[in-house]
Amino acid sequence: MQKVWIIAIACVLFGALPIHTTQANNVVVGANIWNEGFLSKTAQDAELKQMAESGVKTIRTSLFPNTTDFIIQAFQHGIGSVVIVYPFLSSKAKPRAGWAQVRLSECNPEEFTEGFKPLLVKLEAAGVRLTALELGNEINTSGFNGDLDDPGSGRELLLSHLNNPNDSEGRAVASGYRAYLKIMATLKDLRDHSKLNQHTPIITGGLAQRLGTKQVEVNLRDTIKFFRQNGMDKLVDGYGVHVYPAADLNRPVSARISSLEENVFSECKSKPCWLTEWGFGNSDQSCPPVDGTRVKLIQSVRSAFEHFVSLGRLAAIIYYDWTGMPDKPDSWAIFRCGALTDAGNLALSPIRD
Repeated sequence: MQKVWIIAIACVLFGALPIHTTQANNVVVGANIWNEGFLSKTAQDAELKQMAESGVKTIRTSLFPNTTDFIIQAFQHGIGSVVIVYPFLSSKAKPRAGWAQVRLSECNPEEFTEGFKPLLVKLEAAGVRLTALELGNEINTSGFNGDLDDPGSGRELLLSHLNNPNDSEGRAVASGYRAYLKIMATLKDLRDHSKLNQHTPIITGGLAQRLGTKQVEVNLRDTIKFFRQNGMDKLVDGYGVHVYPAADLNRPVSARISSLEENVFSECKSKPCWLTEWGFGNSDQSCPPVDGTRVKLIQSVRSAFEHFVSLGRLAAIIYYDWTGMPDKPDSWAIFRCGALTDAGNLALSPIRD
């Protein structure tokens, strides 16, 4: 999504904010946030207080040296964190632009440990127990994976391409994915030997569905297949995925279930998937909010999600997004006009199976 690039440039925080205090069947329900990098310390404190008073129990945020204090303060407000940990932490490779500044194939366990371990130590010294560790974000796209040519051939790479040594694009991505697996093994080892977070779930970075751009990408399901083929099931507790459903009010729940099964959740069997981005936009910036269409769309999609929760394939639904930059409209925001919209209230309510 476009806003992800804003996050990248500004080192902004992602977040998962369930407004409701209960999470049925241990399913994490929340919303992405990305505006903290634009807020003063006073504004951050005010937002944390607001979230705590609203019953927020979890946030999802990038883990960097300049975000650890926010994560600690959130924990002190009774708010846990799903943290996005980037494979390129402390990399000495020549940087590129954006979040793909370091190719996955150039990342190595030693440099990652050098960058990640002190952050984990600082969090644990403050008594922080994390909700989950998510390694990277949308690594099947060129926006976050420098091993994917931009624009490249514009193909959607499949497992057959990744396993074909004669396919130059597939071979480069497979090399980066294997390096990513080594970083994941290192993350697991550091997690296993930590003081407070030995049982914190580890998930892969949220994988994007086909974005429909001219850039070469890797199919979401085939990325999971490649990971599983190369031993990822032994390293993670779940697979991160991103889904932006069709904004069609007339689409039956049964059709949504079939589409989600075919395009995503058919690969969420050996380990459940964590849906770390999903949502609908609403460009109407009226106050009070006019959000009835999103209410109907969210109701329909959540009914489809409940099917996969009942099968044990879906462990989290994290809405995109909470709110935007100060004093600037955000069509995706569910916190508007100083309050949670009806659509937001529904999106963040506990999910049942």
